[in-house]
Amino acid sequence: MAKRPLIGAFCLAMLLSSSGWAATVEPGQGSLTINQGQGFQPVNTRINANVGDSVMVGPNGTAAVVYDDGCTVNVQPGAVTTIAPISPCASGSYAQNNDDDFPWGAAALGVGAATLVGVGIWAATTTSHTNGVAASP
Repeated sequence: MAKRPLIGAFCLAMLLSSSGWAATVEPGQGSLTINQGQGFQPVNTRINANVGDSVMVGPNGTAAVVYDDGCTVNVQPGAVTTIAPISPCASGSYAQNNDDDFPWGAAALGVGAATLVGVGIWAATTTSHTNGVAASP
């Protein structure tokens, strides 16, 4: 029985089951609320947020969502900001103000994910020609 397809399937399952990018919500000034599935609740200190959580600030309020790769997204008053599974900087949908900050974490994740997918595909498509019999040295 070939084990390579099982290894490939395992690698793919691990990639697809990852929880996504975690983020931290950092309050600035004014009122800040977060909805983590039970309605919007007030936030007074830094809090960890999960993919799909929603954040709002009141009028003239400020807050920031900081993704694991360092991408910082300012929460705009009057708008709901939802925590994305991939950092907006990594996906190319948001430009940071810091010209000297390159999202190295996102680049490393992309290379790692591509490697994992490649190994999984290779393992799934490569077959053993020994028909279950141990090859002689």
